[in-house]
Amino acid sequence: MLRRPNLDGSVSSYVTKSGETNFRIAYWVTRADGDSVRRFRRGFSSERDALNALADLQVDIRRGDHVDETRESLNAYAEKYFDSLRVRATTLAGYRKHFRVHVQPSAIGRAPIAGITKDQLNRFYRQLETNGRKDRGHIGDPLGAATVRHIHVLVSQILQHALEDGLIRFNPAKRASPPSKIEAAPPEMATWSAEDARLFLEWSESTGDYLWLAWLTLLGTGMRRGEILGLRWKDLDLDNNVITIARAMSYVKEAGKKPIIDFKATKSGRVRNVDIDVRLAHAFSAKRDMLRAVSPELARGEHLIFCNRYGHPHNPTQFSRQWRERVLKAIAAHPDLDELHLHELRHTHATLLLRAGVHPKIVSERLGHADIQTTLNTYSHAVRTLQRGAADLVGALLAPVPAETVTVASI
Repeated sequence: MLRRPNLDGSVSSYVTKSGETNFRIAYWVTRADGDSVRRFRRGFSSERDALNALADLQVDIRRGDHVDETRESLNAYAEKYFDSLRVRATTLAGYRKHFRVHVQPSAIGRAPIAGITKDQLNRFYRQLETNGRKDRGHIGDPLGAATVRHIHVLVSQILQHALEDGLIRFNPAKRASPPSKIEAAPPEMATWSAEDARLFLEWSESTGDYLWLAWLTLLGTGMRRGEILGLRWKDLDLDNNVITIARAMSYVKEAGKKPIIDFKATKSGRVRNVDIDVRLAHAFSAKRDMLRAVSPELARGEHLIFCNRYGHPHNPTQFSRQWRERVLKAIAAHPDLDELHLHELRHTHATLLLRAGVHPKIVSERLGHADIQTTLNTYSHAVRTLQRGAADLVGALLAPVPAETVTVASI
């Protein structure tokens, strides 16, 4: 026989290991299958607090608003959450990595999701800001505000999912205090001038860098990293000096598993054609002729243009690391050269074109942006120079005609 729920509940005291007297409440709830089960809550410092909590529970139970909170840990529930997501494989791998590295080993990860509080989350975020880095060579260093905020957003999404599943009463992350959007804003965009870009390319070519053509291509087209690593010989039309950018590399590497390499649609989902200059076209032609002479299979239409020394697809992270190694060496030879991240070659391409007066619509098409507004927002620093040119032009058009000009024209 099922035991009937005692809606009055009860309050009792107990002594903790430290010798303090605390109070607990006991109450009955009816599960979805109709069975009644007894639940307990502990940790109340006074009998009055326990009675107030019990009274609140009784109201929720009578109204049908009571949530029978789960005892499942954040770590356990996160696995279910990740398995339910429908996102790009690279995005999911990034989520899992952040969670595995920073959340899973923490007290927050091991805690029951129903017991997580905003104060616990805030302490967790402050700890990450103090000594949260786990990467080799930087273990124990402060974790950047942008990464901490990204972790907060991830934890909040997981808890929100648990709330929608009816497992918790509210999402404590909504009340937490992660780094603000301003604190987590990316650093100011860095770009090279045309002179700096030429200097680096000359240095790279003079050292025999086998990736010199890759750097020239990034600067000359504004491609994304995944797009250049997915480029095939068949995507080149060297008769018309055009590159067709139809796909991007997807490289997913999770701990303990072999990497999964795939080629997906570009970020905008659209195929685009990008014109290239004669120098870049000749460089591609020279590389293909060289490959046909020494390793013909690497020059076939389906083969990747930019692969590692063994003819295999690049690991994107290693590709970026090789870029950084080159830049640091170039700076050692030319100290006035600024250090750029790989993606900032794309920014350099766009900035050089805009400052040279190329219409933002053309730049947007070359970059593969979803719309021109994205280009204008991203490169507002460069677009401002177009305003200056427009102001000078209209000023010249409206300026009074010199008297000498009028006299000559009237004659």
